[in-house]
Amino acid sequence: MSITEDNIIQRPLEDVLPESFLGYSKHVILQRAVPDVRDGLKPVHRRILFSMDEIGMHTDKPYSKSARLVGDCMGKYHPHGDSSIYESAVRMAQPWATRYPMVDGQGNFGSIDGDNAAAMRYTEMRMTPLSQLMTQDIEKNTVLFKENYDQRLKEPVVLPSPFPNLLVNGGSGIAVGMMSNIPPHNLREVIAGVILQIDQPQVSVEQLMEKVSGPDFPTGGLIIGNEGIINAYKTGRGKVTMRGKALIEQGKNGKSLIVITEIPYQVNKSTLAAKIETMADSGKIEGISEVRDESDREGIRLVVECRKEADPLNILRLLYKHTQLEDTFGIINLVITAEGTPKVLGLKEINAAFIQHRKIVVTKRTEFDLEKARLKAHILEGLVIAINNLDEVIATIRSSKTPSIAKASLITRFELSEIQAQAILDMKLQHLTNFELEGIKKEHADILKLINELESILADINKVYDIIKKELKDIADKHGDDRRTTILPEEMRNEIDLSAFGEPECIFQVALTANGFIKRLPLQAKKKDNALVCSFKDGDTLQEKLICSNKDRLFFFTRSGEFYSINSKTIPEGKNRDKGGPLTNLFTLPSGESIASILAVNDVIEDHFFVFVTKSGQVMRSPVSDFINARSSEAIGLKNNDSVVKVFLSDGQGELLLATSRGQVIRFLVMEVNPMGRKSRGVKGMTIGNEDWIVDALMCVNEGNPLSDLLTITQRGFLKRTALDEYKPQGRAGKGIAIGKVDSNTTGYLVGVMLVRNEDVVNVIQDSGIVTKVEMKDVKIESRTKAGIQLIPVLLDDYTIKLI
Repeated sequence: MSITEDNIIQRPLEDVLPESFLGYSKHVILQRAVPDVRDGLKPVHRRILFSMDEIGMHTDKPYSKSARLVGDCMGKYHPHGDSSIYESAVRMAQPWATRYPMVDGQGNFGSIDGDNAAAMRYTEMRMTPLSQLMTQDIEKNTVLFKENYDQRLKEPVVLPSPFPNLLVNGGSGIAVGMMSNIPPHNLREVIAGVILQIDQPQVSVEQLMEKVSGPDFPTGGLIIGNEGIINAYKTGRGKVTMRGKALIEQGKNGKSLIVITEIPYQVNKSTLAAKIETMADSGKIEGISEVRDESDREGIRLVVECRKEADPLNILRLLYKHTQLEDTFGIINLVITAEGTPKVLGLKEINAAFIQHRKIVVTKRTEFDLEKARLKAHILEGLVIAINNLDEVIATIRSSKTPSIAKASLITRFELSEIQAQAILDMKLQHLTNFELEGIKKEHADILKLINELESILADINKVYDIIKKELKDIADKHGDDRRTTILPEEMRNEIDLSAFGEPECIFQVALTANGFIKRLPLQAKKKDNALVCSFKDGDTLQEKLICSNKDRLFFFTRSGEFYSINSKTIPEGKNRDKGGPLTNLFTLPSGESIASILAVNDVIEDHFFVFVTKSGQVMRSPVSDFINARSSEAIGLKNNDSVVKVFLSDGQGELLLATSRGQVIRFLVMEVNPMGRKSRGVKGMTIGNEDWIVDALMCVNEGNPLSDLLTITQRGFLKRTALDEYKPQGRAGKGIAIGKVDSNTTGYLVGVMLVRNEDVVNVIQDSGIVTKVEMKDVKIESRTKAGIQLIPVLLDDYTIKLI
């Protein structure tokens, strides 16, 4: 079709611009770039989560292809192209981009180095527990819905969002003439601030900041000063200075290493490394010899190697000055309010908007549940009437020619509603039993109780607030975590305190199995008993268990006298039921080799020693410093057919206790063993017979409390608890004294010893992997000469092998 002059309308630009451009800008602001203050989501993110919920991509379901989500979301709600949907979903799955990920991704979802995610046909995803909460109760008419782009379906205007997602995950976007840039925060802190504002609506920003200390970035790092935070929380605008965390370590040949473990939020790690190299090559930062990226799955480790003569602290200052190791985050709390207008809000206004949103959601949910309960009660009331007049109801139904006549007769005779009459007609014959009749009456009483409870909630706004607070506390307890970003005072801007750069100390347990599987898991502080922290189904058993921190270095000593050391953080995490990962993934362990002891060593190594005890009775005390940065793995020189039984960490105080398979025990001072270098053979700790050997050893240290009792166990499950004082100390290299009668037929040979107190719980492990818990309060104290009592039944030579 040709365009003629008659089809062209000439209009001034100043008339067209307001109609076209302002309409476009309004759409970008409201429907694309700025998050909603209530659920903290932009339309694309809201549509992604709603689509995932509709499809059923829940946490308890298998992963689904990402392409399925993208196609469903684009076809139903977001007709702006597949790339915009997929890229948004990918970002919601990246733990370095989103503080609390809303998408649980499986596959290649990119990296902090800026690598792109794999195509949507290769990756899979599902909702996270937190994102599933975002759509909770949406089916109960808790939020408004609007027509989608083609008016065929409905989509939510906002999600119920039971936690303040706007502050928790933040958000950024560039609209037309305005910009939003909201930092993420710690879930526990934000919820504590919201609860405080519910209890005290007139709370000040300064009081809120006692709960919400500042942004908490997913990449950790540091924030210098809080002036920008205060401005942002009061006015909605502020500027925050971010820094990466760095440590200074000693490298080889006397060189210092600047190890960057955390980088500022939204900084590309590979770009940062390249910038440092460029600065070093151009001479702008002098003293850098090499930049290496040693990052792995355990975390970031960007190493800047300094020359021998260089000052690492000065280089670190220059890195902060000239690279993105120090960056700024401009906070602009621009949001779309509940009224649909863009506005910059402070912390208190954001909290108030969320509280109002949750009040509406909880109220509507309660109204929905009340209406449903009233309908249920109405039906049950009809069933109760039918039950009380059962014979007459049955006669009425039987005398009716059609169901519609029966319904009309019931309505007329018993003054029922149409719903009640239909429920009576639909009732199965099995409901006419006495048991079912009583159940209907009880259900009716329960539903009336529920109705009274729901009506009381709607009648009292304080009960609504109590529900909001309880739900928030539950979410914080279940999904909250510790703060990652450290906030330093303003005076630290020109000073570098490396002690503040270290990550918070975290205590955990390490468990090693006999088959060489290892894991770490959080310390169960509330458990009073000696939990095994492992579950075995293949005959494997727990061999070593210790408590350490993420700042410790673990030393593994083998039976053949070798040693290996690793950072405790490199041990894979696991749960109670997990076996763990192979130890050989952490260091090369020769085939057939086994671990005798694991020891945790922190930075304090001066005047500390490793004390070795061997099978033949040799003992050696060697300085820990000899094992730091050792070039070979040999720890102790062993004689032929000898092996390491136990290794202890000692400050030179205390006593050693050695026990043999034939039941001989010796106790002597650690100081009697003179310090000697690594690879030495040690000295004689105990003189033992030709057919005897050391099976276990203990380090006895009196820390001001009475010494514990000595627990012994034999192969056939005989346990004996004896006061340690009965084993008097004697000189090193003696034959020791007997613990009592030990023979191969009755008790079996001695397999282990342990220091115990009355409140302890001990795990006895058998060869088949069976574990028996024994409470020490149930084991009476006996004299040294007694044989003990058989508390562990041993069948078919399933001998006891270890005490844990």
